[in-house]
Amino acid sequence: MADPALGPVRTMRQHLIVAATVNAVCSGLPGAPKVNALKDGWLMTGAAGASAQCQTLDELWSAVLGCFPDASVVDRLNGRRLAYAADPANAGLPARAAGLLPDAEHYQGDSA
Repeated sequence: MADPALGPVRTMRQHLIVAATVNAVCSGLPGAPKVNALKDGWLMTGAAGASAQCQTLDELWSAVLGCFPDASVVDRLNGRRLAYAADPANAGLPARAAGLLPDAEHYQGDSA
């Protein structure tokens, strides 16, 4: 499946970079999930043990955001994502992976 951040041809290396990016951005937040790379996407496992298999970065970030019911934690996560994407050390795929925001309505409704 094509992904806006990864393009039409995806590699395991890209999936590993995205998983590492998401894990780095979420590290230390209460309820942070763990993301593992798969050959065709990612497996996100929440702190409570629930898991979701995601095929696009949008699906992945939506699943990750769903792990954080507290609006203040979602705000911290989004701030971390933007800072990670803006850091020149994370140029390229890590910046795209961190900066790609899923549909804002998905998580704004949850945090209201």
